[in-house]
Amino acid sequence: VIIIKMKNIIELKYLISFVVISSFFPTIAYSENIQSDWLSLKYDKTYLRTGPSKQHKVLWTYKKIGLPIKKLREKGDWFEVQMPDQETGWINDSQVSKKRRVIIISNKLVNIYKKDNLNSIVFAKAGKNVIGDLIGCKKVLCKINFYKLEGYIRKKNIWGID
Repeated sequence: VIIIKMKNIIELKYLISFVVISSFFPTIAYSENIQSDWLSLKYDKTYLRTGPSKQHKVLWTYKKIGLPIKKLREKGDWFEVQMPDQETGWINDSQVSKKRRVIIISNKLVNIYKKDNLNSIVFAKAGKNVIGDLIGCKKVLCKINFYKLEGYIRKKNIWGID
């Protein structure tokens, strides 16, 4: 049993309130700055930079229109992003599209199924680095449009989804 004088209870109440309230601020501030959105490259030449300005050094030049990227956070009109090769850096928002795309990451040819079922007919195969428009996902399969060829592919074989 803990016995506390009434005066100390009031002080303790304010201290607990302060600790509880102040503990939310870093979390709230962090969650507003860091989020996960999927985007894609708008052009066939995009610079990934070390920081959020054109004065920052170019890390890589990506030459694949439609390449999916994961937005980590924003600073002004710049996005910090993660690329399919796990490289991170900054890209200006004028260089990205909100079009949701995925890329095949498997080193082997992967099956494209006719229906949302692994027992469905395999009517095509696709290889590494093929990009498609994401239509939607369920537990195991995602519906993708690969160059006007619509079908289902295993989630584990693509990058561009959570």
